Amino acid sequence: MLTFVRQEIFKLVKSKLFALSFLVLIAFVILMLWGFYTYSKHKTGGQTEFKYTYENASYFNGLIFSLYSLYFAFQIIIPITVSILGGTQIAGEARAGTLRFLLTRPLSRSRLFLGKYLVTALHVYVLLVFFVVLNLLVGLLVVGWGDLSLYPGPLNLVKEPSRLQEDEALLRFLYATVTGTWSLMTLTSLAFLMSVSFENPIVAAFCTLSIYVLFSVMGRVDFFVDLKPYFFTVDMEFWRDVFKPVIPINEFLYRTCRCGMYTVAFLLTGLIIFERKDILT
Repeated sequence: MLTFVRQEIFKLVKSKLFALSFLVLIAFVILMLWGFYTYSKHKTGGQTEFKYTYENASYFNGLIFSLYSLYFAFQIIIPITVSILGGTQIAGEARAGTLRFLLTRPLSRSRLFLGKYLVTALHVYVLLVFFVVLNLLVGLLVVGWGDLSLYPGPLNLVKEPSRLQEDEALLRFLYATVTGTWSLMTLTSLAFLMSVSFENPIVAAFCTLSIYVLFSVMGRVDFFVDLKPYFFTVDMEFWRDVFKPVIPINEFLYRTCRCGMYTVAFLLTGLIIFERKDILT
C-alpha cells in the first residue's frame, strides 16, 4: 500500500489539479487584498491609508487580515476545492477508464480506496498550511503583524472586545491548520462517498458541494433550529474555536468528535459501496 500511496502522490503532484488548487488560493488572497484596499478607500473617501482600514488604526494588521481571509475562504472557496479533490479521486479513474486497470494489480479495493483518501487528506493539509502561511506572509509584508484584536461581528468569536498577543495568535494559526484539516475531512469523506456513487467526477463534486451548501444555508435559518444539531456543517465550524481567547474545551472536543463520527460514517459507507460495486471501466 505504501508503494501505491507514493505513486498516487507522484501522480497528484504532476496533475494540473494540484497546481490549480494552489493558484485558486493565491487568487483568493489577492482578491482579499483588493477588497480590503477598496473598502478603506470607499469608507474614508480615500483619505486614509490601507493599514487604517478601520476606524481604529491599531485594529487592522496582518493577523486580522489572515483571520478574515481564512474565515471567508472556509465559507466557499476551500469547500469547493475539497469537493473537487475528493470527488475526482474514484470517479475520475472510472471516467478515464483506468480504475479497472488499477484493480488488476495485487491491490485490494479497500487499500486503493483508503490509499487515495490518505493522499487526498495530505493534499488538503498541505493546502491549508500553504494558505495560512501565505496569508501571514502577505499580511506581514503589506501591513505588518501585531496583536490580534477580536470584536463581536461576522467571525462570531467573542461577545465583547478581546485581544490575543501576537505570539499567542501565531500559535492559534498553527492550531487552525490542524483543526481546519480535521473539519475538512468530513467534507472529504462525503466527496469520496459521492465519488464511488457516481462515475462522473463533475457530478460527484457537484453533489458534494450541493449537500454542503444546502446544510450550511439551512443551519443559518431559524426555521430549522430543531434540525440544526444534526447538520454536519454546523459541527465543522469548530475549527475557528481555536481563535477564541479561551478555547471552550468541552464544546470543542464534543464537536471534534462529532466531525470524526461523520467522517468515519461517510468513509465506511463509501468503502462498502466501492467493495460491492461492479467495475466495468
